[in-house]
Amino acid sequence: MKVIVAGAGEVGYNIAERLSRDKVDVILIDTDQSRLDAVVDTLDVQTIKGSASHPNVLNDAGLENSDLLVAVTSSDEINVLACRVSQLMAPEVRRVARIRDPLLYKAVNSSDLKEGLGLANVIDPTTLTVDNILDFLDLPGAVDVINVGSGQLKFVGLRLPRQHPAVGKTLSEVLPRSAGNNLLVVAIYRHQKVLIPGGNTVLNGRDLLYMAATPKHLPEVAEFFGIEWKTVNNVFIMGGGEVGLSLARRLEQRDDITVKLIEQNPERCEYLSRELNDTIVLRGDATDQSLLEDEGISDCDVFIAVGTDDEKNMVTCLLAKRLGAANTITRVNRYSYAPLVSAIGLESLVSARVAAVSAILKIVHKGLVVTVANLQNNDTEVVEMEISEHSKCLGKKLMDVKFPNGSIVAGILRGDTSLVPRGDTVLEIGDVLAVVARTEVVHTVTKALL
Repeated sequence: MKVIVAGAGEVGYNIAERLSRDKVDVILIDTDQSRLDAVVDTLDVQTIKGSASHPNVLNDAGLENSDLLVAVTSSDEINVLACRVSQLMAPEVRRVARIRDPLLYKAVNSSDLKEGLGLANVIDPTTLTVDNILDFLDLPGAVDVINVGSGQLKFVGLRLPRQHPAVGKTLSEVLPRSAGNNLLVVAIYRHQKVLIPGGNTVLNGRDLLYMAATPKHLPEVAEFFGIEWKTVNNVFIMGGGEVGLSLARRLEQRDDITVKLIEQNPERCEYLSRELNDTIVLRGDATDQSLLEDEGISDCDVFIAVGTDDEKNMVTCLLAKRLGAANTITRVNRYSYAPLVSAIGLESLVSARVAAVSAILKIVHKGLVVTVANLQNNDTEVVEMEISEHSKCLGKKLMDVKFPNGSIVAGILRGDTSLVPRGDTVLEIGDVLAVVARTEVVHTVTKALL
């Protein structure tokens, strides 16, 4: 497989890094030679200096012999133009573009322009980020929430308290499959490494456990971790940019949630007040302790910082937490900050760039759909695989399929339903298996199933 990636920023770099590890032939295009030099020093990819919207540059990259063009430069216009030029030069090549301007995204998506411009696949980081935040609101306090399919099954990452009664016990003792429970621990993040657990795996305090559960069983997940299950009614949003505005609009559709949005810019506040119906727009600085206290931060169920300044997002979340906010969600633009966010006690974080990488990888992997780029680090993946009439494992029980070490079938989507699998589960045509596996064994898992 050959993929051209236009743009060597954080998103482009991460896509190139993931694909090169999968032995995909990657050609990375950027106008900045220093970025390309940095890429060559760390990745096994080809690089070309130039604009991906220029026919000569695309020709030099071997567009006609490529399978996919991924346009993720910092310019929406260049991304759109690169796809259009690619369509004219090599119509059979698949194309995906990132568009960050919400007005341009809306215009392209709601008209015939999308097809005419060669935009078969368009990624909107704002929508992806808001979707991610709303997933966290289903189980406040979660460190990570991964949707399988369209959300019929969820992988929820939560930290195991040091004093939890499960500490020091094996998984088979804590969650015996024979008891008919609806939960399954599919991965454990411990000491910067992801473990694929077995029944004899002993749980440690501060382990980050990933549990597979259907939405209706999320209260059982909360109960296991000792979290009081309650619906979210009171939300604070810090930052009135496009993410904050889009999030407030989505929350206004829920009758049971009160939303307060804090923004410093007076002109932006006026605009937000016109655009929003039920959201209370507050002009002020979210680092102002008096403002937060006067507005009832102690009654806040979730404080969400989605400003463009990572440091301020972290500071305001820490302040809100100290003043009594039950939970916080922090937006980070530079994902290198993720370990720092966790280290200072802010577990729930979202990143538009990581969301974009995951969405693009779904498109890249066509039949083998990547649900998420990684679990906490880059060596463990969640993938979805559909069982067809030609699959080797069709009609077999899961216990009879030979999976490599470092992999586990974490869930099965069957029609409109989802289930947490057992060893005696028989695989049927159309089943979509959600598999958690270390990167190096994904190919082996694919061979075993398909």
